[in-house]
Amino acid sequence: MTVAPEVEAELMARYGITKVPAYRYHYREWRYSTLNDALAQAKRDEAAPSK
Repeated sequence: MTVAPEVEAELMARYGITKVPAYRYHYREWRYSTLNDALAQAKRDEAAPSK
């Protein structure tokens, strides 16, 4: 659901919701929400035979 910023602020205040920045981890063309996921893919790539 996309809402206008003023509506978003009103809804957040009404329900006690807070907004916080979220880190993203970039590895190659992919984006990960956890470092563990990014590392897992990087390690799989490292272990894969070269093409």
